[in-house]
Amino acid sequence: MKNKEQHISTVLLRGTITKLERSRRSHDFVLTQVQQRQVGATALGAAAMGMGAAGMGLVSMASNSDEEADWVEFELDGKKMQGWLWLLPMRNGDEVEVVAEKVADDRYIVYSVKRDGDDIVAMYPHATAGRKAHYRNMTKIMLWTFFVLYAILVVGTYFKGEISSDLYAYTVSMATIGVGGFIVFGIIFYRTSLKLMGFVRLAEAVFRTYGWPDVQNIDLRKTSREHRGTNTLSNYGRHYFRYKINVDPRA
Repeated sequence: MKNKEQHISTVLLRGTITKLERSRRSHDFVLTQVQQRQVGATALGAAAMGMGAAGMGLVSMASNSDEEADWVEFELDGKKMQGWLWLLPMRNGDEVEVVAEKVADDRYIVYSVKRDGDDIVAMYPHATAGRKAHYRNMTKIMLWTFFVLYAILVVGTYFKGEISSDLYAYTVSMATIGVGGFIVFGIIFYRTSLKLMGFVRLAEAVFRTYGWPDVQNIDLRKTSREHRGTNTLSNYGRHYFRYKINVDPRA
């Protein structure tokens, strides 16, 4: 995510969508070229420590970080809007609230669109959680990833018959690998978490502009699951969301 989005000044606009044009495009939202090189260096370090799968995953992320999102252009009561949204389910004629940044007279960059009536929210890609929710999510991902890979290592070692006859030595060896691997994973996920903070700051700016309380604890994926209703579309809760003002985001 580009640094300029960390210092935006957002405004809340209300009106009716007209002259909507939307196209699905590929764009790199997460990694700049410098960050790609950093990920590549981390991948080499992981490979050097024998963590081949993790290294290959990081190389893949560095070489192919483009993803699809909606580039949207529309007018809101005469004001020209444009910007990236993960997915915009709104249509011409919808009454909406828009969080945007003014860049010229009657011209704005859009970061979020919220439809009146059903509380559906479209967001800039990856800007879906406040910082406390972000840290909780990253911690859960790190712990699950580490323990799954560590369990695979332990089970694989057992079935390959590589267990030492000295049970104490084997236990110490596996514990050492586990602690070392946990530290490496912790560093990798901490660095990744910091690189995503631009999205977190943007998300909090959007939430604050809407007037939502406790922005640091808001997680749009979670609130979408809690208020799915009859919506069974695969992109709901993943690329567009629902937030109700009466939801306690810490619940």
